[in-house]
Formats: sequence, C-alpha cells, structure tokens
Amino acid sequence: MPHFSRVFTRRIGPVGVALTAWDIWRRLPPEYRRQIMAATRKHGPRIASEGARLYRDYRKRVKQ
Repeated sequence: MPHFSRVFTRRIGPVGVALTAWDIWRRLPPEYRRQIMAATRKHGPRIASEGARLYRDYRKRVKQ
C-alpha cells in the first residue's frame, strides 16, 4: 500500500477535507452514522482536549 503522503502530492486544504468527509458521510448507512455520532459524543471532548494540549506544547517549543 502506498504511503499516504506520497499519494497526495499537494496539501489537502480544509475545504477539501470537509467535502471528502461529507461525501463519505452521505454514503454511510443510517445505522453506521448513529454509531459514529455516539462515538463522537463519547470520545470527542477527550480528543479535543488532547489536541489542544499538544498544540499548546508545540507553541511553547517553537517560541523557545
């Protein structure tokens, strides 16, 4: 399987990511959509706080 960064030669922007996510979401059956929403409600806050912490630590390292 090709490495992900080599498949896409250009950087994917936020609009491209949003359109791709919407396209995938449309194709999912309703029961899978419900499962994804339940997992998002359960794990989303933890993932968001971890991402914020990583970004904060990154900014501290860059400023030094």
